[in-house]
Amino acid sequence: LEARGQSETPPPFPSQMVSAVAQLGKAEEEVDALHAQLEARGVNSRGTQDVFGRKFAVPVDGEHKSLCLGPVLFGRGMLKQPHMRAFWAATFGFFCTFFAVFAPAALITWIKESQAQGGLGLTAEELSTAGAAAVGTTVGMRFLTGPLCDKYGARKTMAFLLLTALPGLVVLATAQGADQFTAGRALIGLSLASFVTCQVWCSQMFTKSIVGTVNATAGGWGNLGGGVTLLVMPMVMEGMLQLTGDDRNGQDKAWRLCMLVPGCLCLVATLAVITGRDLPDGNYRELERSGAKQKGSGAKTFAIAASNLNTWWLMIGYAFCFGVELTMNNKSVIYFYEYYDVSKSLAGVLGACFGLMNLFARSWGGMLSDAAMAKFGLRGRLWAYWVVQVAEGFMCLAL
Repeated sequence: LEARGQSETPPPFPSQMVSAVAQLGKAEEEVDALHAQLEARGVNSRGTQDVFGRKFAVPVDGEHKSLCLGPVLFGRGMLKQPHMRAFWAATFGFFCTFFAVFAPAALITWIKESQAQGGLGLTAEELSTAGAAAVGTTVGMRFLTGPLCDKYGARKTMAFLLLTALPGLVVLATAQGADQFTAGRALIGLSLASFVTCQVWCSQMFTKSIVGTVNATAGGWGNLGGGVTLLVMPMVMEGMLQLTGDDRNGQDKAWRLCMLVPGCLCLVATLAVITGRDLPDGNYRELERSGAKQKGSGAKTFAIAASNLNTWWLMIGYAFCFGVELTMNNKSVIYFYEYYDVSKSLAGVLGACFGLMNLFARSWGGMLSDAAMAKFGLRGRLWAYWVVQVAEGFMCLAL
C-alpha cells in the first residue's frame, strides 16, 4: 500500500519544465500581439473562415463581424466579400436614392417655369405639396422597411427600394402638370427608405466598437447624394440644353431627359447591391437551408421595438434632425435663385454646399459616438447625440 501510494503521488515539476511553460506563455503573448498588429492593418492573420469554409478578407470577431474599416476602406480589397462589399454597396445604393429623390429639386428652377417656357407652370403651393409628398412617402416606407429587413434581409430590401424609384422617375419625366409631378416625387420618395437598409446591413457586418463610425460614414456618404445631385444635375441640364436647344421645346425635352441620369444610377446600384451577401456567413436562404439560421419574424421584432420608450424618443429626435436636412435639400436651390437673383446653375452650386458637408460631418458624429461609447458606455453615445442635436438647434436659430 505504501508503495502504491508513493506511485500515485505526482512527481514535482523540474525547473526546466517550469521554464519551458513560461517561455511558451510568453511566445503565445507575442503571437497574439503580432496578430493584433496585423489585424489593425486589416489582415485576417488568424485565417478565420465562415460556416461554409470561406476565408474572410478582413479580421473578424466571434460573430464574424469585421474589426476594422479604415485600413480596408480603399485599395485592392475594398470590394471583397462580404464586409467591404456590403459597406460600399449600401453606401452607393443609399447615395443613388438620395440623388434620385432630389434630382427634381435640383432642376426646379427650370421645371417650375410656365409651359410657354418649357416648364410645367408650378406654383409655390404646388412645389411645397410635391416636396411634402416625397418626404411623406419616405417616412411611411421606413416603417415598413425594418420588418422587411428582418424577414428578407437588408440586401434584397435595398434592391427592391432602388427599383421603386424607376416608376417614379418615368412618371416625373412624362408629367404634364402638377398632379403628375407630385405623384412622381411621391413614388421616388419611397426609395429613400434605403437609409434603413444601409444602417441595418452595416450593423450586421461590423463589430460594435466601430459600428458608430461605420454607420455614420455609410449614411453620410449616402446622404452626400443630396448635395451631389444639386451640384451635378444643373450641369447635366446645361449639357442637355446644348443638345436640344434652349427654346420652349428644347427646355421641355432637356429636363425630362435629365431623369435618365438618376434612373441609370439606380439600376447600377441595384446590380451592386444584389451581388453582396446578407450576413458575414452567407445569404439568408443558404443559412436557413443549412440550419445555421432560423427564419425571423419582422412583425415580432417591430412590435418589440415599438413597445420600447427609447425608440420613440430617438424617433422624435431624428425626425427634427432629418427634417431640417430634407427641408434644406428641397428648398435651398429655389431659395438662392429667387431671393438672391443668382443664375440657375449657381443656385444649384450654392444649394449643394449643405448636402456636401455629409462628406465628413456624419463620420465625425460616428467617431464622437464611438469614442464616447468606449469611455462611458451606451450612456456616452446618448450624451454625444444630445450635444450634437442641441448644437443643431442653436444653428437653426442663428439661421
